[in-house]
Amino acid sequence: MTGCYLGIDLGISGARASVVNATGRPLGQGRSAQRSGSNRRFEFEREPLDWSLQVVEACRQAIREAGGSRIEAIGIGALGPCPVLLDRDRRPLGPSPLFSIDGRAEPTRLALREAHGLSDETLGPDHVIPRLHWIREQEPERFAKAACCVDAAGYLVSDLTDALAIDPITLVDHAAPGLPSPLPMPPIRPADAIAGGLTPGAAQRLGLPAGIPVTVGTYDCFVDIAGSGVTEPGEACMLLGSTLVMGRVVEDERCGEGMRLTPHVGQGGFLGGWTSSCGSMIDWAQRLYGAAAFATAESLPPGAGDLVMLPYLAGERTPVWDPNARGVILGLSLHNDASHLARAVLDAVALSAMDLTRRLTALSGPLASFRINGGGARNRGLVQAIADATATPLEIVAHAGEACAPAWLAARAVGHRMEPGLDRIVRPKPENSRRYEELFEIYRQLYPRLGPVMHSLAASAQPQQEIQKETE
Repeated sequence: MTGCYLGIDLGISGARASVVNATGRPLGQGRSAQRSGSNRRFEFEREPLDWSLQVVEACRQAIREAGGSRIEAIGIGALGPCPVLLDRDRRPLGPSPLFSIDGRAEPTRLALREAHGLSDETLGPDHVIPRLHWIREQEPERFAKAACCVDAAGYLVSDLTDALAIDPITLVDHAAPGLPSPLPMPPIRPADAIAGGLTPGAAQRLGLPAGIPVTVGTYDCFVDIAGSGVTEPGEACMLLGSTLVMGRVVEDERCGEGMRLTPHVGQGGFLGGWTSSCGSMIDWAQRLYGAAAFATAESLPPGAGDLVMLPYLAGERTPVWDPNARGVILGLSLHNDASHLARAVLDAVALSAMDLTRRLTALSGPLASFRINGGGARNRGLVQAIADATATPLEIVAHAGEACAPAWLAARAVGHRMEPGLDRIVRPKPENSRRYEELFEIYRQLYPRLGPVMHSLAASAQPQQEIQKETE
């Protein structure tokens, strides 16, 4: 069998891999879950060497399941921004912080933002430069050994090919006007370019021939956007993963309303928004309330139990850009049960998507539909809630949530284009859309009114966190 492609998708919960044929049909799948860390720092950082082990395990599973498939190219998508310091021999120097989940560099970011007159959209809570300054301040010996900085995708590329590269999408979070990075960056290459061939050592670990082309790659969300077929101006996409990513391809450079305009894999720019929690919040709630509560919640109407929730459990990026934002459940009373709380979680994600959709359409015009990708696309209650809240049809991509998009990126890099198929279309229910209009009037008032209280709470919690660090 020929003309097959291997995709690698590294996320916060582990690595996934897919082998697809020339039409994009999956032939083999693999997964390696992230093992829980033994200390509290696991909450906000990861060891790159663990990523390497997860990728090997996932790829070997996918390759074995695909049988005798010959791999033509390998595509890379990874979480981020997650800066990885490499020494002169391209070995990782310690753990990588997990974007805005790791808030330790926030005072440094605020000081740099103020000193250089930068906005939160330019130097936001995810940005890499403040983290590098923080590492230099806190761990000078580690920093002194660093020869360069890559992101998670760049680390995987280096590990597999011994090449260094950063793509223009990732570069946005590694560079800022008037604020040089304290470490050199690798050469800038397009995400769908070939970074190099699989080294003999990496080939042996994966059980593949040496020399197979490996893409430069980029953030997993942008790989999924391109893999959803969203590359041309006017097309829109929503990714339902641990976080929610949404936006559309545009030709002009107009931005605002708390959104971001970035490069992407295709023409024009990608105008959109990134939240800090989506599937991660649902997973958290399912552990608390149980699967049965969510099964019941799917049949409840929006706002059941008269609850409205802010989904800022991990801080928030778009549209408030506030790592100290926190979750809120408004309206609790003695008559509420677990299914009401579960419904409030689904509604919170849907209202967040509704908020971003309104900002997006105000800047770029009406939307005919969203392409939907990511593991959350399999959650029928969540998908219906988002369709209802945004009043927009959702086109669910076939094989959503699998690592097919990086394999499609690999095919693109060697000149073979694939068109993703659709699994189904989810249409909004007008009566639910009307209810979400009512809930949104309450939702949009919560953060402006409660933001100062959240900041006071964060400030009061800081001394307790420092005491805990000293005792560990």
